[in-house]
Amino acid sequence: MNLQQLDSLLIFGGSFDPPHLGHVDLPLKVMQQIHASAVAYIPCASQPFKENQTPAIHRLAMLELALENLPCVHILTDEMDRSGVSYTVDTLRQLKEKLNNVSLRLLIGADQVAQFDRWKDWQQVIEFAEPVVMLRPPHDHQLMLPAGFDQAAWEKRTVQVKPMTISSTQIRQHVQDGKPIDKWVSPKVAQYIQEHGLYASEE
Repeated sequence: MNLQQLDSLLIFGGSFDPPHLGHVDLPLKVMQQIHASAVAYIPCASQPFKENQTPAIHRLAMLELALENLPCVHILTDEMDRSGVSYTVDTLRQLKEKLNNVSLRLLIGADQVAQFDRWKDWQQVIEFAEPVVMLRPPHDHQLMLPAGFDQAAWEKRTVQVKPMTISSTQIRQHVQDGKPIDKWVSPKVAQYIQEHGLYASEE
């Protein structure tokens, strides 16, 4: 599918370390709710608020396995290709130059909105791609916004999705503890983690 021919594209970025079933399921549900044409997953090279990430080559390989054969799904490696710290505003600016006639929406969690004012050039982020906010615990009833943010405007950007009670952090801990992770990741991702010895020891 040619992305330039789409009406709208839902952007979903993250470290995907590792990608779990929630990463696969929730964006597709949001895509249907907002009637977007497709979802673009953008694995970061290095997130500004996270340390000790798994090498990008492994995270990309796992994401490809997790999304294998899914329709309306694309993986964009723009941030990995740039290397260095990944800032959303730079990625969206690059995408708007490529896809200037495509409406971009940015999928984020309510927990990310709470610190949205810490994002680089956050006003431009909104200009490039209207946010879509997933309500999830502990922010599943009311958005916690930075000072000065328009509560009504942000409430209109929210969508209700049933969250998974698991995170990539918990999955890494389970692997380190020798516990099974099969119900949270696809079989191929679980196999990849085992074969490459990922998360066996966390610094």
